[in-house]
Amino acid sequence: MSHTTVAKNELTGVAFSLTVVILFAAGCGAPKYAVWYHPDKTLEQAEEELSDCYFEAFLDRRQNPVPEKFDKVEKDPKAGIESSACECMKQGGYRRISPQKLEPPVRIKSGVAHTMPYSIAGK
Repeated sequence: MSHTTVAKNELTGVAFSLTVVILFAAGCGAPKYAVWYHPDKTLEQAEEELSDCYFEAFLDRRQNPVPEKFDKVEKDPKAGIESSACECMKQGGYRRISPQKLEPPVRIKSGVAHTMPYSIAGK
């Protein structure tokens, strides 16, 4: 296999991985630009709970590696962390919603939690 073919295959793998991360960052199939929102939480509470969910997902992924039988997408560590954090937020009563559907006074913040981009809203 030539060096060009190897480099092209590596770039294809990177592009595929980035696509998967972007899809998961959208919030488990939520509308584009959706934010995590819980009607009874302040922005500070929501941000803390989001950070906790990502941290727990990160620790879980480190302690429980993915079995070899899973395909490439399921083995992607970032996709696994994002998926676990998403489930954690849902279990906490959060849902993904378009910012346009939020009624004032709601604040929105975007950032990065444990290397994963997020957008969150709260009172």
